[in-house]
Amino acid sequence: MDPVHPDLLSLATVAKTFGRTLCIKGKVGQPELAAVLRNAVGRRSAWLRPEHRIGDPARYMRHLLYVDPDDDFVITAITWLPGQQSAVHGHYVWCAFGVAEGELAEETFRVPGKLLEPLGTRTIHAGELAQIDLGGPLYHRVSNRTLQPLVTLHVYGVAAGSLTTGINRLYGEA
Repeated sequence: MDPVHPDLLSLATVAKTFGRTLCIKGKVGQPELAAVLRNAVGRRSAWLRPEHRIGDPARYMRHLLYVDPDDDFVITAITWLPGQQSAVHGHYVWCAFGVAEGELAEETFRVPGKLLEPLGTRTIHAGELAQIDLGGPLYHRVSNRTLQPLVTLHVYGVAAGSLTTGINRLYGEA
């Protein structure tokens, strides 16, 4: 894995502290993580290269940007082609993400008992962040409802080897 892109260095540094503090204390403030993530998805997007804009017609495509040397977290760009969406899911790990290019629709849900109760839909534009999930009861579905590709920037508190299997808790799974 290449070293972290200079425009993502602050994000990687804060994510390291954020993840370690969350692990030790069980809760943590989020303003600094939100600020550096917002800066990373803001107008300065030099980290976003042409290959990060390539999508897969079958499903969203994850591009690994950085793996923490201690395997505490990863930074990824996800490309969503028009019409693509995730399943309704929560997270096993902490997660923070924002929109680097395009427009994302995020539907949020709560699950009282076994029922899925819609809470609302929010449109997130380039430079904006979704709610930071600390691995709690938040469920959501994200989608690209536009005719243009969408690129999101994610930080997940997960080891790289668990990137595809250790993040999402699908609705209905035990």
